[in-house]
Amino acid sequence: MDNIQWVYGFEPKSLSDEWKEKVRSLFLKETGEQYTLDSISNLPIPQWAGNMLLLDNSKYPHPDALLGLMWALPHEIDGVRIAAFVIDSEYQSAGWGAKAWEHLVEASIAQGKKSIQLEVKAENIRAQKFYTSRNLEVIRHLSNYYASGLGYLMKGPI
Repeated sequence: MDNIQWVYGFEPKSLSDEWKEKVRSLFLKETGEQYTLDSISNLPIPQWAGNMLLLDNSKYPHPDALLGLMWALPHEIDGVRIAAFVIDSEYQSAGWGAKAWEHLVEASIAQGKKSIQLEVKAENIRAQKFYTSRNLEVIRHLSNYYASGLGYLMKGPI
């Protein structure tokens, strides 16, 4: 675990196809959602302190180093939207999600942001508990948002 750390992430469009494939396979494995390399490339994620990759530095620069990611972007006037947040199941419940969240909050406050919002699958109870423990609440049901069905829009103060 000493070789594992969150590092500042890149804009998805700047990743090599090999890294995009690793992102795609991580989402498929952990969420069941299928994305194309083009859809990953076209995510409107800017390079800023709120984007992070969870890496095993002993495997870097090989794409197998990727264990998770958080991609967020400024949203509306004073908010942040998490567009993607996933951690390999072997590394969940080890505090990595909390570390990413804490860093995102710090980066957001530094930019004057006041709220965070995201979308989550209705069936992903574990993620919802993580978010509600950080003061987010469901503000809208999103029918057919995910290929597998219902999602929730969650939002809360930073």
